[in-house]
Amino acid sequence: MADVLILMTKAKTLGLLDGRQHASGFWAEEFVVPYERLVQEGYDVDIATIGGEAPTPDQGSLTPFVVGLTRPKGSPDHDEANVAHYNDVIGSLAALREPMNVADITKEKLAGYAGVYISGGHGAMEDLPHDAAMTGVVRWILELGKPLAVVCHGQSALLPLRNSEGRWPLEGVRMTAFSHDEEMVTEMAGQLPFVLQIELERLGARYEKSDVIWGSHVVEDGNIITGQNPYSSTALAEAFVKRLAG
Repeated sequence: MADVLILMTKAKTLGLLDGRQHASGFWAEEFVVPYERLVQEGYDVDIATIGGEAPTPDQGSLTPFVVGLTRPKGSPDHDEANVAHYNDVIGSLAALREPMNVADITKEKLAGYAGVYISGGHGAMEDLPHDAAMTGVVRWILELGKPLAVVCHGQSALLPLRNSEGRWPLEGVRMTAFSHDEEMVTEMAGQLPFVLQIELERLGARYEKSDVIWGSHVVEDGNIITGQNPYSSTALAEAFVKRLAG
C-alpha cells in the first residue's frame, strides 16, 4: 500500500494587521483525526513542513474550553477526553519532531504517494501561501491527479497557484474552507492578513459552507476534497480514505 503525505504549517505565530504576532500553529484535531484514520486504514504516513521544522500545535486546540467553542451547539461534549488524546498522539510521534523538508520532495517522489492531505490551523495562513517549494508541491499534486484533501485553513496553500496563462487553476471548483462567519467570532476578527473564504471566492472557487456555524461540511469535486473547520475532520478523513481506496 502506497504512503500518504501530510503537509503542515511550521508557523508558531500569525502576523496580524495591527502588528501583533498571535500565537498559533496547527490545529490538533485537524491533524490527529485524519492521521489516525489513515494509519487505521493501513497507510504509512509521511509528514513534511517548510524547512523540515517541527510543527507547533496551536494551544487553543489543546484547551478543552476552546475546543468546545469550535463545534456546533448541542454536539456531544468529549472535549476533555479528546484533548488528552490529541496530546498523547502529538507527544508520541517521532515524525512530528523530525518532519521531511517540503523542498526535498521531488515530483518523482510525490508520484509514489497514494494521496496528499494538507492539515489546517491559523498558522497555515502564515507560511503555506508564501513558500515557493510548497506551491510547487501542490501544483505537482494537481498535475499528477492525486487525491488531495485539505481542511480549514490548509486551503491557504491553494491561493498562490497559477497556470501557464496566469489564472488560478481551481477556478470553478466546488470547495469549502473556514468561513467568514467563523472568522468573525474568533479573537482575531478584523485583524487577519486575509479571509480565506473571500480569497477563494475572489479567485473563482464555488465556495460552500455548513448551514450552521462550526457545522461539519465536506465538499468533493474531482480529486479535491475539502473540509470547512475542525469539526469536519472526521467526515473529511472518511471521504479521503474512500477516495484513496477507489
